[in-house]
Amino acid sequence: MPYLVDGYNVYHAARKMADQFSHITTLTLCQWIARDMQSLKDRAIVVFDGKKLRGQSLEILPAGFVEIFYSGPEQDADSALEDLIQQNTAPRRLTVVSADNRVRKAARHRRCKRLKSPEYLEELIWRQQTPPRRPTEPIQKRHGLAEGELPDWLERFGLPNDKPDENENICGRIK
Repeated sequence: MPYLVDGYNVYHAARKMADQFSHITTLTLCQWIARDMQSLKDRAIVVFDGKKLRGQSLEILPAGFVEIFYSGPEQDADSALEDLIQQNTAPRRLTVVSADNRVRKAARHRRCKRLKSPEYLEELIWRQQTPPRRPTEPIQKRHGLAEGELPDWLERFGLPNDKPDENENICGRIK
């Protein structure tokens, strides 16, 4: 599901979220979005107002997951996002990330999935956190008890320590 991201909208939302993002730049944000898109195996177009600054690098790593689009001097990012939403041939697969009512209205009209910038950032943060490690099971659970441990466990659970007949189920003897 491709993403259309209102760049400065998400940028300002990130700076307001926490002190840890106060140093974020637009390039850092785009790299962060690229890592998110890589994990989702998807692509995003990040739209910014205006035009690219001279000497500004557009190299985003990991490459191929984010395209940066500047609206140019004649239109704003909201208009560019509306145009991209209108031009999309599969709008129901599109996720539009913006808190601007005008952009969200255009996305709703085309039945795109909509996320406000803070919602997207929370999802992004959640996805980029390392998942908790599963607890490892004791080796006995995979390989059974070691020789001689059975009497200790039978005693611990108050079960008789005599060896059951081959035809008798140990669970059948418990009353």
